This record gives sequence, C-alpha cells and structure tokens, in this order.
Amino acid sequence: MKQDSDILSQINRRSGMTVPNGYFDDFATRMMQNLPEHEAPSAEKVLPRSWWQRCRPYAYMAAMFCGIWLMMWVFNDIAGKDSYDDMARNPVIADVLASDQIYEMYDTQVDEYELLSEMYDQGFTPTSFK
Repeated sequence: MKQDSDILSQINRRSGMTVPNGYFDDFATRMMQNLPEHEAPSAEKVLPRSWWQRCRPYAYMAAMFCGIWLMMWVFNDIAGKDSYDDMARNPVIADVLASDQIYEMYDTQVDEYELLSEMYDQGFTPTSFK
C-alpha cells in the first residue's frame, strides 16, 4: 500500500468551509461599491493644533525621564547602597567618624579576629546587621 504524503488527505479531514471559485478576483471592487460615499476632509476643515497637542510629546518625554529617575532611585534604595549616607546623617556617628582618635585606635588597638569573636559571643551575626 502506497502512503500519500499529504496529511489532510490521509485523515480525510474537511472543515466544510470553502470559498467559491473567483470570489476574491473582484472582491475589492465589490467592497468599494458597498461602502457609503465619504468626502475626504479638506484643509479648511482641519482644526489648528491646541497648546496641549503641541506640548504633549515634551510632557511625555519629561514624564519618561522622571520615571527612569524614580526607578533608579528605588533600585538603589533596595540594593542598600545608601547605608553610609544614613550613618553620616546621624550626628553621633558622624562626630565619632570625624575624629582621628577612632582611626588611631582601630589601627593600633583593635584586632579584627578578637572583635568578631566577641561579637559572635554576644549574639551578633552578619544577618543581624541587615
């Protein structure tokens, strides 16, 4: 038995939806005959553009840039990059960080391993700082 390469003829499937022969040959002319007559607008009937129609593209562009700026501000806030700015706004921390004594003490007297082990002993973990 020889198999046919056309799949639709193999399953013998027809939807029943067919178009008569030559239907689309003069379809455009028949459609134009069925449409009502409509007069094209002349230059006299065109209204002048209003102030908002002239300024709308610039307003939309400004809104787009404001949206981008706000989006970047939110992403920066989510990422936590402003934590140092928050510390600088605190007057007590700003006074401590402004003094040279803290840096001298850190350079000479503080051992990082002892400081971290003491913090872990007191219950501080890296996740508790977030």
